[in-house]
Amino acid sequence: RINQIDIPNCRYIRFHRGKAYVSSYVGPVLINPDAPKGAVYEVDTTALKVTRKVTVGYQPEEMEIVDDYMYVANSGGYRPPQYDNTVSVIQMIDFKQVRRIPVAINLHRLRKDRYKQLWVNSRGDYKQRPSRLFVLAKDRSTKRMEVTDTIDVACSNMAIRGDSLYYYATAWNDYTQSNTISYGIIDVRTKEVVS
Repeated sequence: RINQIDIPNCRYIRFHRGKAYVSSYVGPVLINPDAPKGAVYEVDTTALKVTRKVTVGYQPEEMEIVDDYMYVANSGGYRPPQYDNTVSVIQMIDFKQVRRIPVAINLHRLRKDRYKQLWVNSRGDYKQRPSRLFVLAKDRSTKRMEVTDTIDVACSNMAIRGDSLYYYATAWNDYTQSNTISYGIIDVRTKEVVS
């Protein structure tokens, strides 16, 4: 151990150009409709100090970087029924949130494929709104990321290799008090479940 960097309730880490980026709930983990918005902290990996911070949505989870923008999945998972439903867009050069893309409630995992599409999962509300998988891609006219596809599968986690997205789901249902387990492979070009 060479140092300690104090970031409150940190979640995930992503490295980019000599910096570490850490998503943080900022507040404690407890059901609270008045919870503070979350943040992403930039850490200098040489000085081992926080250099910048940007406020994003509620209870941010995973992050991905496409070109000069960071995308952050906001969950709001501890604010039911007012879950967050957005992906924050951070401009890396000045480290400011420039936009929030509406997607679905309770977002968590975020992956980039080799076509610079983003795959993000929603955990739903564990009742009437099921877990789903969404695709974000650049709109040809606006040049901004938008939701282009909804894949009708539950997804808890995923990994991308080549043109294949491998996913699994442990989908909890409060009404039945049970999990539904599923696995699959999606072709990232066609957006179809192939196995």
